Amino acid sequence: MANIIEEKYAHDGNLDGACKEALKQIEYTKYEDDLEDDGVEKILKYGIACYKKRCKVMLAEK
Repeated sequence: MANIIEEKYAHDGNLDGACKEALKQIEYTKYEDDLEDDGVEKILKYGIACYKKRCKVMLAEK
């Protein structure tokens, strides 16, 4: 099992949007390809957004 984490700062306070952008960046950059090539079967992808003292996490599984 492996974890991929991408963090974004939600400049406009939209934590949901920033989390989705973080997850999109994980897909776009294909971070999981090397892990799959190494035989990793379960990959958890976390999009984390922060704004001031608030934080939100979204999870995508593969």
